[in-house]
Amino acid sequence: MIRTLRKFLIVGGVGFAIEAILLTSFVKLAGWQPLYARVPSFLVAVLATWALNRRYTFAGRGLTRSSVEAVWYILIQTCGAAINLAIFGAVLLYRPQLGEVPVIPLAFGSIGGLAFNFSASNGFLYARRRAQVQR
Repeated sequence: MIRTLRKFLIVGGVGFAIEAILLTSFVKLAGWQPLYARVPSFLVAVLATWALNRRYTFAGRGLTRSSVEAVWYILIQTCGAAINLAIFGAVLLYRPQLGEVPVIPLAFGSIGGLAFNFSASNGFLYARRRAQVQR
């Protein structure tokens, strides 16, 4: 399980980098509010992490139909994102000046959602070996 968690963290780091770059770009270059910028940055990061986790972290595990698996993964990540966004919003509420550096509240939120996302992914979605398709 430690090896799986390590891979999950590496993939999460890639997702964090993708989201941080997009979030900062939307806030700094496009002038969006940080909470609104989280929607597209989150969706892109989730799809990237799903593809990487399916291929590397949980290879050979999960659902045979990738489309169904993707939906479940997005649902799990959305629950984790609710935890993440609650922490993100709370940090901005108590320290509004951090809106100028949105990657800091993003980091706090990401840490908060990590435990749920890993537990649900490892213990539910990817708990079994993927069924082999009969040809």
